[in-house]
Parts: sequence; structure tokens; C-alpha cells
Amino acid sequence: MVKFMSFEDNYFDICKALGCKTVIYGAGLYAKRAFPYLKNVSYICDIRAEEIKELNGIPVIPPVELQTIEEILLIVICVKSEDVRKEIKAELEKLSMNACVFDYFDNAAFQHFKNKTLVNPEEKKDLRYIHIVCEDKGWILRKFAVRMQEELAAQGYACSISSVADPSADINHYIIYDSYNPVTACNDTVMITHIDSYNKLERLKFQLKVAKMGICMSRETMERLAAYGVPREKLCYVNPAQDEIIKPKKYVLGITNKTHNDHRKNENVLIDLCKVLDPDYFSFKIMGSGWTDIVATVREMGFQVDYYDEFDYEEYIRLIPTLDYFLYWGFDEGSMGYLDALRAGVGTIVTPQGFHLDLKDGITYECRTIPEFKDVLLRLQEKRAKIVKSVETWTWKNYVDKHLEVWNYLLGNEEDIYKNQHIYEDGIFSVLRYDV
Repeated sequence: MVKFMSFEDNYFDICKALGCKTVIYGAGLYAKRAFPYLKNVSYICDIRAEEIKELNGIPVIPPVELQTIEEILLIVICVKSEDVRKEIKAELEKLSMNACVFDYFDNAAFQHFKNKTLVNPEEKKDLRYIHIVCEDKGWILRKFAVRMQEELAAQGYACSISSVADPSADINHYIIYDSYNPVTACNDTVMITHIDSYNKLERLKFQLKVAKMGICMSRETMERLAAYGVPREKLCYVNPAQDEIIKPKKYVLGITNKTHNDHRKNENVLIDLCKVLDPDYFSFKIMGSGWTDIVATVREMGFQVDYYDEFDYEEYIRLIPTLDYFLYWGFDEGSMGYLDALRAGVGTIVTPQGFHLDLKDGITYECRTIPEFKDVLLRLQEKRAKIVKSVETWTWKNYVDKHLEVWNYLLGNEEDIYKNQHIYEDGIFSVLRYDV
């Protein structure tokens, strides 16, 4: 009779009590690993017996030959695949022999690490419907909910918003942990921010006993909460998003001189400069006659220009403080507008000549040639562009995509989990990389 032992039937206890010979079923890697620990190993059994021949000096026999052994046997199945082990047990049950069959991977005698699964295979589901729980009717938290809904809908997901959970949703995501009351688990995730008291911390710990994941807004918050005792495996972070609507602040460059027939003020330099500059980062305010044609050309190049073709003192004293930099590229002793710009605390990009030089700390950037003016302005442009670029990937689409990766992971869908590695560190990678 073949008897299949349960998890609690300790192999070593039964082996000691009966003193029977042991049969290792399987002659692969796990059989080799188990061999040193098993007692009285007298036989190795494998369907590939003719191919394998022997293991650790013991001949390998096919399963059918087990029937020729008249004594009681302790058979330990050392095969990793659960499906294959089921097939082996079904075949052993057909044999005429006296044997106690143990599952090496499912017996109390053998301590094996059990992979932690977020969901049972039977419960694994595709992510189709996300419900966002948001009680806020104002602007910041409501904005998170609405933007997420818009992006999810754009990607073909069903998404709803209300002040209470929807048990039918694949994921219930709470915009702010404060509104989460974990009565029953509904594949919940919560956004975490403003944990600034002991009571809030303890409340979060309680909530994460049920919630699948707490999603912080920064690495710093995630690491701090973990240090305070919040389970690290229940924490990740996704950086927040900006609306991509606000345009970069432009440098306002001012010119306050008129032109002359002999071109002593080098007015055409402005066109040369604009050829290399980005109109997203610069605008001009010009006061003085003679600039009409140049202003028209610069505007055609995409630059914003506020032009005053006559000198108006009242308008002038209002204009100067609105500048970021005062421009002057003439070599004729100096510009009086330079003095007014300094009085207003405005930066200057001017030629180092005349009384320009007699004012300590007056010149912000000194330039003698067109290439030098270009270089200064391009450096200013690059400085501001770098700031703008720093947040260019913090979009609502990316914010939602990172949530989708985390949600799919929580539902057991891990097929594309590493597709964006080395691109960003938040989202799913803050779930997996504990020590980064």
C-alpha cells in the first residue's frame, strides 16, 4: 500500500521510528542537494534511469522496479515542479508496494523558503477598473484625483471617483491616507503625505495591516517612515506631477537708447543675438526711436517685444524695475540707462567702457564682442532651461504609469516589471530596491 504523508508527518521522526530504507525519487539538482541530509538512502528512482545510471554511487532504477522491493520504503520526492510532483504521486499510487511517500518541498522536516505571493494564483486578475477615493472637493487633492482619472481614461482604463470605496474595483486608491478606514480589504493603496505626529504614524501602521501599499510622494518620506517602524515592504514612493501648462519665465531684457543714421549704437546686434536665442526664454522691452523695423523682424522670429518708439519719462521709470537685465553694446562713453538700471537693482550686460567702469559692482556681465554677448545670453538660457528640464518628466502620465506598475505588481501581473529600469527610481523600483 502506498501512503502519502502530510506536511506534519516529519520524515526524520518516522525514519527513526521505522528504521526503513529511503528512496530518493528524482536524480536532478534537488536530489543531489537533499542526499546528504536523508537517512539510509538505498535507492534512487527516476524515469530516466537508463540515461542517468547512478547518483552518488547508488544505481538509479526506474519507478516500476520499486515493486520488486518487498520491505517498507520511505520515498522522498525531490522534484521542484509542483505539477510534476503531482504526476509522480499519481504514478506511485498505481504501484504495488509498501511505501510512505514524502514531499521534500512540503514536509515539516525540511525547512524551505516559501515564496511570498501577493495574491493567490486563482485570484490573479487583469487590471481594468480603478476606483479613486477622494473626499476633498477643493483643489489640491481633488486635482490629484481628476488628473489621474483623465490619464487612466486616456489609456483605456475604467476609472471612477467618489468619497467611498467600490468593492467591485480591481484597485481602490485613496487620495490621502486620512480617509482610509480599513473595514475589509479591497486591494487598497493609499497616498501618504503629512505624517507629522505620533498619532498619524500609528494610524498609518494600522491602515497598512490591510492596505496593499502606502505610496509616498518622496524617497525621503518613505525612508523616514520605514525608520519609524512602518513595514518597508508596504511602502513605495511616486514623485508628484506638474500640469505642463505653465510656461518658463522669460528673462526681460531692456534697451533704452534710440538709433542713429551712422549706426553708432549697433542696433542690428539685436537681430544677430536673436538668431541664436530661444524665444521661450527671452523677451524685450525697448524704448527709443528708430527700432521699428528691427522690432518687426525680432517679433517675426517669435520674440515678445514691448516697444515704445518715443521717450516717455513716466513710462520709463515704471519700465526699468521690470527688467531682469539691461543691455547696452555701444562704445560711446556709456549709457544713462545703465545708471537707472543699477538704481533699480537690475543686472547689466554691457560694454566695459566709459563711466561703466567707474562704478564698483555695476557690471554684471561685461561683453566687448557679439560672440561674448551671445555667450552670456546662452549661458543664462541654459541655466533656466536646466531648471525647466528638471521637472519635465514629472507629468501626470508618468505619475499614473508608475501607479499602474505598482498596481499590476500587487495583482500579480509582473511580466513587464523591469521594462523601465534605469529610467527612474520611484514607482515599482522603490518597491523592489530597498537599499538603493
